[in-house]
Amino acid sequence: GQLVEAAADIRGGAVTPADVSRVTSTGMRHATGEGRTVLHALPVGYTLDGVKGIRDPRGMVAHQFGVDMNVVTCDATVARNLMLAVERCHLNVEAMAAAPYVAGLSVLTDDEADLGAAVVEMGAGTTTIAVYSGGRFVHAAGFAVGGQHITMDLARGLSATIADAERIKTLYGTVITGGSDSRELMSVPTAGDDQDLPQIVSRATIANIVKHRAEEVFEMVRDKLKDSPFAAEPKGRVVLSGGAS
Repeated sequence: GQLVEAAADIRGGAVTPADVSRVTSTGMRHATGEGRTVLHALPVGYTLDGVKGIRDPRGMVAHQFGVDMNVVTCDATVARNLMLAVERCHLNVEAMAAAPYVAGLSVLTDDEADLGAAVVEMGAGTTTIAVYSGGRFVHAAGFAVGGQHITMDLARGLSATIADAERIKTLYGTVITGGSDSRELMSVPTAGDDQDLPQIVSRATIANIVKHRAEEVFEMVRDKLKDSPFAAEPKGRVVLSGGAS
């Protein structure tokens, strides 16, 4: 996500929808780098003759009209390959949307979006972030660490199969250890040739493995939010969604 400002002079005195689309497309061209494609170009706010914070400028009179917008881009090759994978299943792709933006639309209340909130969409392979402020989608970010990494950590740490590790994570995965967790033991089948000899592990061992990776994910989320408009929100809330949450 990239915040872009674009401005133009108004010829007819009043702002028309054509003026809005003309200035928006100018801003989009500036934000799109080599090998990138635009997923969303969403207005955050409009400016009339230097006055910011206007929500809907159509029909208002001004000499100069500007728009602040959040342009969300992605790797063009990745987007094309994703579309090809869907089309080979005899389906047509009508549009593409950024996962954190859609997550925000589905899980945030109107008040949360107005007051300022960040949605952290925790998937298997990626964690993506959408920041909303003043009811608008103002920032998008993400990184390629997710729930699958916790599964792989468990598989390595417990010498278990990936399928067993996924089931252990789903049923017993937690980041908070209680007093009895070190005493509560469970049997875990061993991957490879020693399947006849299951190992005994405590709940606390499982929680510690999960906790280390979860801490890493949230440290990365914290760093991404530092670089976003969310850092200025005095009491912005963070909402978690997605399978890994």
